[in-house]
Amino acid sequence: MTEIHLNKVQQIILESSGKARRDSIARRRPKDLSRPSASWTTDAKIGDATGRATSIVLATVGCSYARGESGGCTMCSYLLDGTEKRPTDEQIVQQFNSVLSSLSGEGPLSIKLYTSGSFLDEDEVSLDARNDILNKIAQDNRIAEVVIESRPEYVTDETMAVIRNILGDRRIEIGIGLESSNDRIRSICINKGFTLAEFKAALKIASKQDIGVRAYVLLKPPFLSESSALQDTLKTIQDCTALGVSTVSLNPVNVQRNTLVESLWEKGEYRPAWLWTLVEVLRKGRESLDKGVNLVCDPVAGSKPRGAHNCRSCDKKIVQAIRRFSLSQDSFCFEGLECECTSQWKHVLEHEEISLLVHSDRRLR
Repeated sequence: MTEIHLNKVQQIILESSGKARRDSIARRRPKDLSRPSASWTTDAKIGDATGRATSIVLATVGCSYARGESGGCTMCSYLLDGTEKRPTDEQIVQQFNSVLSSLSGEGPLSIKLYTSGSFLDEDEVSLDARNDILNKIAQDNRIAEVVIESRPEYVTDETMAVIRNILGDRRIEIGIGLESSNDRIRSICINKGFTLAEFKAALKIASKQDIGVRAYVLLKPPFLSESSALQDTLKTIQDCTALGVSTVSLNPVNVQRNTLVESLWEKGEYRPAWLWTLVEVLRKGRESLDKGVNLVCDPVAGSKPRGAHNCRSCDKKIVQAIRRFSLSQDSFCFEGLECECTSQWKHVLEHEEISLLVHSDRRLR
């Protein structure tokens, strides 16, 4: 495909993503601005230990990138979690406090600070509100790890220095959606809006303050076959070792509402990844990473039609094995997993791209 064709494809994707975002914003409902959009606690790998991780999705006006002309990422509808009215600093801090005050038990705890965009974007969370939240974390000795989600453009020397100063010697990670180490896939298939060079720059800045980067890696963005998606994800995980990330979080695409992915899925032109593909990536990806780098996965909507799935009869036991692997980092969790649908999955890996070429050729006649 020539650059002219690629540019045309990218323009179509931009227009489709923009329409999906306008629909998302129109569907947002008024929220209680003193409560977060969501929060949950799960068992988690925290460095070398096993503890509990509490994820907090603060209700903000939403991702600046998605609200802009780009329309945001092709698979993401988190803008629906955003608010019509901009919360005050006091309300954002109150959202955080409502979750922190409910945490019980001993540590180690991990706190994951999410918004429907970037926690470090001052258009979503002001500097005063951000520092107030971080200071409250610093006062809780149970909290051993803090994960802050952000796009790379908000990772600056000054911001990293302030975060390190407030949180002391805790384990800190900045979660960034690298998605793919392939710039073309990230740009065209995902419409991510930043380059690998920008990701590397953010990682370098964070490392100056001994702050790690948790790379979110996407499995099967739109327009890739199952085989191509598997290969791209494995290559990305291998590249993560060379880049020096501290954690790889593998995220198979789930079909979210009001997205380009949902539009393709409804037309029968997109299928979420097979769970067998996810297992293969985790098994081989673990082999390619340094021992000190955790590879974690908790597939959203796993075993459901909108998430990574197989034939349904084997789905739940595989999702459970994936969650055990994330805690143990031991590929032995996948031993003994068998199902008749593995032959169908292997057939898809081998023949899907050929089938797509044949059908595309027929449509052109």
